[in-house]
Amino acid sequence: MSNGTNANEGVRTGVDFASELIVPGGSNLVEGDLKQGAIHAVLGLIAKSMFGLPGLIAVSANSFTKATTGRHLHEPLGIGQRRQ
Repeated sequence: MSNGTNANEGVRTGVDFASELIVPGGSNLVEGDLKQGAIHAVLGLIAKSMFGLPGLIAVSANSFTKATTGRHLHEPLGIGQRRQ
């Protein structure tokens, strides 16, 4: 049987994802990171007005990734990192 911690983590991830459908940055707001939540909310609205739905989806995906893993979406991809 699975323990309660795994079930709670799944519910928490589901709530984070659902909050992104309501407002960009919602998952960060649910996690208590008000600064990241506000930044993603503003950027999401700007991206939607400039790029439409694909822009909004990109900002929401970045917000969800930041809230669940602690890293931005571009970090695992290695985009924008300096080579030494």
